[in-house]
Amino acid sequence: MRHPSSQLAAGHRPADLIPPGTHPGEVVIVQTTGPNYAGRILLTIAIAGGTALVIVVLAYAFQTMTAAAAAAVPAVGGAGVTVKLTRKGR
Repeated sequence: MRHPSSQLAAGHRPADLIPPGTHPGEVVIVQTTGPNYAGRILLTIAIAGGTALVIVVLAYAFQTMTAAAAAAVPAVGGAGVTVKLTRKGR
């Protein structure tokens, strides 16, 4: 695109960006595209998924430790402990 008319036809606006005293036929101005957010979106999804996975693993580990402690108490102290999960609302 060597001519201002072809720049205008392509959607460029050289008249606003050409310095004073410069011949418009010798300048080619190319506008940049907008920002790409794909990487940021994928990073956010990965962080959210990783956080959810960590929470699930911690909940499973807590459940396992609680069950192990409930099974060990009768052997150690002679008392019985029952872990009961209840459902609320049906």
